[in-house]
Amino acid sequence: MNNFRYCHKYLKYFCLYLYLKIYILLFIIMLFENINVMYINLASRIDRNQHVQEQLKKIGVNNPERFNAVKLEDGALGCSMSHLKCIEHAKKNNYKYVFVCEDDIEFLDPTQFLTQLQLFLNSNIPWDVVLVAGNNMLPYLPVNNVCIKVLNCQTTTGYIVKREYYDILIDNYKTSIQNLLKEPFNNEYKIDKYWFKLQRKDNWYLIIPLTVIQREDYSDIEKKVTNFRNYMLDYNKVYKK
Repeated sequence: MNNFRYCHKYLKYFCLYLYLKIYILLFIIMLFENINVMYINLASRIDRNQHVQEQLKKIGVNNPERFNAVKLEDGALGCSMSHLKCIEHAKKNNYKYVFVCEDDIEFLDPTQFLTQLQLFLNSNIPWDVVLVAGNNMLPYLPVNNVCIKVLNCQTTTGYIVKREYYDILIDNYKTSIQNLLKEPFNNEYKIDKYWFKLQRKDNWYLIIPLTVIQREDYSDIEKKVTNFRNYMLDYNKVYKK
């Protein structure tokens, strides 16, 4: 009798486990059904290529598109050009949505991230760009426990763009690049600062709580090991130019 009860209890929990696994699988499939995923990676960074694919698998993305990053002496300029080409590629292929990320992205809590992203996408909030990670600074507009509307959010770690917004973002990136070519040491023209102009007039949101960061690693752009973990887990910082 005791064995029967044990088996019955075990079977109940096993069925619940299977149900949750199937639910999560369907949840992931539906979430990325209309979102094309692209990651930016330098050919020389084989380590990062492996890392980003492993990270994307954590959120159910098994066949992302790899974009060969533009390699320039000026890393900031190469970064801007790489992101521009990704959005141009999305436009050319008429992607409904594109999720662009860099090869140092790290998902600290994939389940929570997917849950929050799904809640956001299922809401009635009108959006143009969704930042899945960011080095955010005050001020921002509180919305709910899923997102905030940003005005000063840096880093191009990962973001989702709507098809209707491609042209606007492309124009912003092109202007950023043109200005960087003229004034390469002006930080205000870097891609993740120049897009503040769009954040302040359009619908840009950051998913919260913050669970996505850039991993600590050697940066080909900064020419040194960088660690932005603390910055990317706090969205209440004061903006400093």
